[in-house]
Amino acid sequence: MYCTLTRSLQPARRILLTSRTSQFHSATNIRDANNTVEKDTPKPTATVARQLSSVPKGQTLTGINFLKDGKDPVALDDTEYPDWLWDLLDEKKQKQKTTKPNNRQYHRKKNREAIKAMNFMKDKKT
Repeated sequence: MYCTLTRSLQPARRILLTSRTSQFHSATNIRDANNTVEKDTPKPTATVARQLSSVPKGQTLTGINFLKDGKDPVALDDTEYPDWLWDLLDEKKQKQKTTKPNNRQYHRKKNREAIKAMNFMKDKKT
């Protein structure tokens, strides 16, 4: 009984701990911290940092052709490629695109739903 009780209290314990720590980051503390910064400092502009391609414009890319009668492609300028192509190199953006989380709670919930659906279909057949 003790194990099941402590397991059931873990989510509540997490909520209590996070609410305690959020007191230290109240709006007044954040506002006071922002006022200490000089107002004349220039703000950085939001520019997208792209990696440059490893091949210069106009170079023939050998070994990429997969067609029987095709020719090897020629490299284009970096601005001529679509924006989504550069996102493939960014590891953070690729991790964000994963649709299924790896946590245990998610998989247990999906497994439970699958079992309920299977049991429902078994009851329908009889």
